[in-house]
Amino acid sequence: MSGGTSDGTSGVPLLELKGLHKEFGGGRRGHRVAAVCDVSLAVHEGETLALVGESGCGKTTLTRLLLRLTEPTAGTVSYDGRDLATLPPGELRRMRREMQVVLQDPYSSMNPRLRVADIVAEPLVTHDPAMRGRRGGARARLRERVGDLLDSVGLDAGIQDRYPHEFSGGQRQRISIARALALAPRLVVLDEPTSALDVSVQASVLDLLARLQREHGLTYVFVSHNLAVVRQVADRVAVMRAGRLVEVGDAAEVFRSPRHAYTRELLAAVPDPDPRAARRRRGVVAG
Repeated sequence: MSGGTSDGTSGVPLLELKGLHKEFGGGRRGHRVAAVCDVSLAVHEGETLALVGESGCGKTTLTRLLLRLTEPTAGTVSYDGRDLATLPPGELRRMRREMQVVLQDPYSSMNPRLRVADIVAEPLVTHDPAMRGRRGGARARLRERVGDLLDSVGLDAGIQDRYPHEFSGGQRQRISIARALALAPRLVVLDEPTSALDVSVQASVLDLLARLQREHGLTYVFVSHNLAVVRQVADRVAVMRAGRLVEVGDAAEVFRSPRHAYTRELLAAVPDPDPRAARRRRGVVAG
């Protein structure tokens, strides 16, 4: 990990959004609200693209659209060069294996009655017939695979029989990451993955995500309102405001010399390790 604009990155993108639009409403009065407006964006393999903006700007809706958890009103979502809307169900299911998500609050996404082994194994049991058997061989393979996944995120394989409430927030997030890795995805959407964690724990989770990206060649869409964190992790930044992309560019360039007034406003509120750069941005906003 390290806007109506062109990012200048070459090659076929792993994920591409074209003219994406989503409206809600249309009840008896026919009033409709646009949550995402004409968004076009490319995400290239191996990069970390940060999607930033204030609450209510459309980040969550956009991530649901790119994961095909919500159908767009207009526009297309292409993965690996293929329009997801045109794929037969079996092919779409296969592609969805390669697109996983890690949520802000891992506890809310875990069944408190399930053991860690069952939580991490859930994608494997759902998508891999070889892991569904109740016989000793299949169960042993599943347990070994879960142990390997836990080890990869810095947790002891011996925790498999424990329950979510027995762990800290940082440990639960590591369990959530292990589950997301179970199907060997290429793309992982990280939806505010550290915002519910203490600062010291945030750093260790960010280090883990960076290591996993290097080891597995993962592509990240990193959703956040915390620009101090985004500065650490992003290769490129896409800034959303009121459902629209207002700026997209190289992260270092966006932080150094933002083009859009809204981006400058966001950055002016972030503690900056370079006070002179911060003063320059405040001067631009004030002027």
